Amino acid sequence: MDEKIIQIESMTYKFSVEQDMWHLQLPKSQTRVRDVRQLALISEGTEFFVPASVKDSEDLITFSFKMDEGKRKWKDIQKLERHDQLRMLCNIGKLKNILASRITFFLHPDNLVFDENLMPSLIYRGIRDLVPPFDIDEAKFLHQYKCLIIAVFSKSHSFNDLYLGSLNNAKNTEFERKVNEAADFDTLLDLLKKSYFKEKKEVEKKMQFVPKKRFRLYKQLTFGLIALSVILAIPLVYFGFVKIPFQGHLLQAHRDFLSQDYSQVIVELDGEKPENIPDTGKYVLAYSYIKSEKLSDDQKDAILKNVSIKSDPNYLLYWIYNGRGDFERSVDLAKYLDDPQLIMYGFIKQIEKVKNNPDLTGTERENKVQKYLDQYNSYKEKYGLKSLTETENPDSTTNIQDASQSNETGNQESTNANTNENNQKDAAQETIKNQDTNGKADNQKKTDNKK
Repeated sequence: MDEKIIQIESMTYKFSVEQDMWHLQLPKSQTRVRDVRQLALISEGTEFFVPASVKDSEDLITFSFKMDEGKRKWKDIQKLERHDQLRMLCNIGKLKNILASRITFFLHPDNLVFDENLMPSLIYRGIRDLVPPFDIDEAKFLHQYKCLIIAVFSKSHSFNDLYLGSLNNAKNTEFERKVNEAADFDTLLDLLKKSYFKEKKEVEKKMQFVPKKRFRLYKQLTFGLIALSVILAIPLVYFGFVKIPFQGHLLQAHRDFLSQDYSQVIVELDGEKPENIPDTGKYVLAYSYIKSEKLSDDQKDAILKNVSIKSDPNYLLYWIYNGRGDFERSVDLAKYLDDPQLIMYGFIKQIEKVKNNPDLTGTERENKVQKYLDQYNSYKEKYGLKSLTETENPDSTTNIQDASQSNETGNQESTNANTNENNQKDAAQETIKNQDTNGKADNQKKTDNKK
């Protein structure tokens, strides 16, 4: 159960709030009631008051007020537009007609509720000379009315502050000054009406009222257009930030290729996934990587004889990944192509990469070199290819196996490393020659078949 306390003048009204009922208990000593029948006026229903009932006990009088859940409270009024707030204040002016009756009341934000048309209803009311407030006149009503008006719009003054003495100091705006200067009720009400009509006219210039069905249609169309805009924006963003820059890099790479600037071709397409590059781009990039390999011109020419735009995309990808240093991927592609020369060349590159890796310990380097060397030798024996330890230079007798063991002999480390490098180059040359020979043999077979 909640409580609502209203303090005004010398009285404190303490309501207990239970769902849609407000209850107030007043000691009989605070009233001048001698017979409960004198309170019948409280229960009479009028448009200006919420329904009420009265119960009499030995020392207390209990007032019960039924609240309509659909009524708007003061906190709801503060969220309205200014022109609606002015209309609400104009409607409160109609309560002045009660002054001529025996019913007494007070204006307070917590003692007012409003219907959908912003017409006010008073919660608590008294009876003149019987139940507090015992009296209310036009001067009190005007004072409370002014406090209520300024409290609606002011961000620095509450109703209680204004009522307790701050009203004369509330002159921050021209509207507040005019409210303070209003000498009587009619002048104040006229000010409110003029302000309301002026504000309403301004709103009508900016807003247009439409039927609810049409508004819902507009709302649905708006959401639909927003969703459509988002959907259309996705491909635009893709083309603007992904596709167009990619096409730009691809076009520039082709220009660099025609200019034989192969290193710049590699730079332009460095950030692109090889599989996403079109076949012409794969050819340009693979060609550039082959041109950048540490091979002799004859070796490069031998390889490039098998490279064209119509080459197997996986063959082009092999040289792209090889050029980027992803030898695991390049060897996988070579195995897919079932090309032993490419596989063995991949193992040579892996051995070279391991030997040049400063992050590996001696043991790790030795184990990895031996691993790739074993795989290389297995392919050499399987396909009957020449051993990489054989070289055109008769003075060179050191092989890759000796190089792997050189990690264990510190005195011969530098010599063996240089010898291994020569062996790897010679091995690469031998591999390429074998590949070229196989290519020519395939071409001769095709010619014989045609005959």
